[in-house]
Amino acid sequence: TELSKDLFLDMVRLYYKCVKATVLSEEISIKSKTVRRLELGEVLEALEPPQKEDGSGVMRVRCQSVTDDVAGWVTLAGNQGTSFLEPGGNIYTCVKEIELTDGPSAEDSKAVRKVSQGEVIEILEFAKKDAEPKRMKGKAKSDGAVGWISVSKGDDTYLEQS
Repeated sequence: TELSKDLFLDMVRLYYKCVKATVLSEEISIKSKTVRRLELGEVLEALEPPQKEDGSGVMRVRCQSVTDDVAGWVTLAGNQGTSFLEPGGNIYTCVKEIELTDGPSAEDSKAVRKVSQGEVIEILEFAKKDAEPKRMKGKAKSDGAVGWISVSKGDDTYLEQS
């Protein structure tokens, strides 16, 4: 059987979560221009493997924010051992029962199935920064069901980052 490009990318995609305030910069050099600051907890998708920056010797990775698609270079850990990024950020846990649907619009989609409290969801496509309600495409770890799910709507929260 042939492996589709989307399925292959879902299998090899690597995400990082920002665990200490840092910046996204234009080039691999730590002295290059800042693109923007990263928020604590922000999730980034790796675009290529980490590389050693010649000047400082720190490992840097070219990545892209999942919420606004801005790309640049980020230091994984400083030369004193301070971690800025850790692998992960794409695993969420259901904290309030919600429906998994077959499309991005909650109103215009059919239910795939209910997602129960405590269920683990692997995010395949993240909500954009100002989207309301925040909906993401995910895969249930328990049975592999794939669909769209609301993270939050108004004051209700359905998924939290694990």
